[in-house]
Amino acid sequence: MSEPLSAHVSRYLRNREAFERNLPSALLVFTPASEVAGGEESEEYRLKTVTNAGAPTLGANGPLVFPVVKSRPNAFARGITVGRTGNNDVVLDDGSVSRFHAWFSREEGQAGFLLTDAGSKNGSWAGGVRLVPRRAVPVADGARLRFGQVEVGFYTASGFMRMLAVRMSP
Repeated sequence: MSEPLSAHVSRYLRNREAFERNLPSALLVFTPASEVAGGEESEEYRLKTVTNAGAPTLGANGPLVFPVVKSRPNAFARGITVGRTGNNDVVLDDGSVSRFHAWFSREEGQAGFLLTDAGSKNGSWAGGVRLVPRRAVPVADGARLRFGQVEVGFYTASGFMRMLAVRMSP
């Protein structure tokens, strides 16, 4: 379940150590285009083909944080699912995101995360490179990811703490 970034900032300011202890191992941070510097959309970001898609509601009230955790019992046990519908672990409510868009996984004994596009209509991107469907790629801390039109930052718990510290510095 997503939460406003402001809720995370509030908990961070109240008790940094407790906040850090309770963070999941990875998070996605969505910042609405109106809050991104130079919020102009490039041609490549435009919605390609989605039927019955209304205006995006994701992040209408500011930046959102999505924990990258297996939070829902679903038929896909291989990883943490990302998609538009409520049966996904990470729900990105936007018409450009497929019902089941992509998934995160971890290799046994590996600390990092892998991202795999599930054959989505509008594609998944990591660091500006479109993913080949069903081929896992490693995701670096701080990487920019895109699911359809929805662009997010990927952070490990320590990377998220660093990002908050930078945002809080004068």
